[in-house]
Amino acid sequence: MYYKKLKGEKVYLSPVDITNETPLMTKWLNEDEDLVYQNGFYRSVFNEDKTKALLEKWNEGPYMLSIVTNDDEFIGHISLFNMTTYSVTLGIYIASEYRHHGYGTEAMKLIKDYIFNELGYKNIHLEVFSYNKRAIKFYLALGYEICGIWHDERYAHGEYHDIILMEMRNK
Repeated sequence: MYYKKLKGEKVYLSPVDITNETPLMTKWLNEDEDLVYQNGFYRSVFNEDKTKALLEKWNEGPYMLSIVTNDDEFIGHISLFNMTTYSVTLGIYIASEYRHHGYGTEAMKLIKDYIFNELGYKNIHLEVFSYNKRAIKFYLALGYEICGIWHDERYAHGEYHDIILMEMRNK
């Protein structure tokens, strides 16, 4: 069951419903090429037990929210972790069939407003693999800035890649 914690015009953010999300997440973790290859899950094979354990682990963090359409369809997750006094790190995943329809943009705006205006943080950080060009473009369009690089930090697809560090500041 979902709860409309943060509401937008197209989506809302809800506490996670692990039981109902596990079958769909198992499919995505095995078949969604962007999730599998862009985020490094290609090294693993997921069954529902393994997916449920992963979701439970992620849900132990301070904030993991489901992204749900206003038609109550689960389409992804947004998570906050590494919370310090002034900053928080963000991660987001939208299922491939829901990308490029404004859902991710709206979810990111909802969580940004929540982080800055309700939680009172000054900075939002995120990390993205250098080969994930679409994600980098998406974050730049939302107003994130590149603030650093961890060189050769990720081995994937037969070679080493950088991790791009990005941030948005509440000015």
